[in-house]
Amino acid sequence: MKVCLYLEAESAVAKSGFRRAFQSHQQALRTAGVEVSTNPNDRDYELLHLHAFGPKSLYHLNRAKREGIKVVVHAHSVGAHDFRDSFTLSNWIAPVYERYLSFVYAQADAIFTPTPFAKKMLIQLGIEKPISVISNGVDSSQFKFSAEAREKYRRANNLSRFTVFGAGLVIPRKGIVDFVEMAKRSPQLDFIWYGHRWPKAFAYHPKMDRILEEHPGNVRLPGYVEHPSEAFCAGDVLFFPSHTETQGMVLLEAAALGRPIVVRDLPEFSDWLTHGVDCLKGKTLDEFGEHLLRLSEDRILYERLASAAREMVRNHFIESVGEQLKALYLSVLQNDSARETAAIHG
Repeated sequence: MKVCLYLEAESAVAKSGFRRAFQSHQQALRTAGVEVSTNPNDRDYELLHLHAFGPKSLYHLNRAKREGIKVVVHAHSVGAHDFRDSFTLSNWIAPVYERYLSFVYAQADAIFTPTPFAKKMLIQLGIEKPISVISNGVDSSQFKFSAEAREKYRRANNLSRFTVFGAGLVIPRKGIVDFVEMAKRSPQLDFIWYGHRWPKAFAYHPKMDRILEEHPGNVRLPGYVEHPSEAFCAGDVLFFPSHTETQGMVLLEAAALGRPIVVRDLPEFSDWLTHGVDCLKGKTLDEFGEHLLRLSEDRILYERLASAAREMVRNHFIESVGEQLKALYLSVLQNDSARETAAIHG
């Protein structure tokens, strides 16, 4: 079997979790023994797997359908729900964006999305094609804790105390405003957020911009890092107050590194993260502050949550993800073969 994984405008999303998920699936498939191309013009693949939904993706989708090539779409986004509060005018564009996504998804032979919640959202959009749940995955061989990397990144970012870290695009939806506000309330801790910040013309958010410009001295904003598996080692606990997600790559990555997780209490996480077992969930700054303080002071709680997070993330290792993707592809191809056989004998 040869599969084409296509990510449109890869350079434009090179500093996002979108691309990390794309790379994770490439590695997962190779681990599962599936031959992978990333060039849709190769034309010698049996199935096209789309990771994006722009005009080029739609073109390759339609061409594949005309040529009898099966198409699977990775539903990173579930529409307006995870598009609002992202970029300039995103809230205005969100309804049109959602209708466009529904149109693209309807053209695929099968769809998969990373969490049960995201699947429910797609069903609510009226998507009638088969929808599977397959994690974005994490490479456990890459995301391993390194004392050397920890020292390197702590020294580079002048981190000397218990350190709270976050990661993601610097946009309101990811919770960066609450992250900085939490730092103001916790002067005894260090805070660092890894993530690309778009130019203001593309992501104009006056409130966020003002808060970032006035951030306290215990906040570090180093921008995008090429090696998150190393950079995240500098932190002691992941604080991810995102307002909406489909999965959140950084949650898997932090768990693989053995870092406790503090997240916003969202329905997106209800099916795979459990408060008090493998994470701590909160809804307010007061609750977040209590969780972070407890983790900085209670080593037993810290180790228990870290261990449970490492256990939870085993289900998301690329070895398992690769086999699930391979099974999905085979199911799509075999269903088509079964229909052809039925037509011949019918």
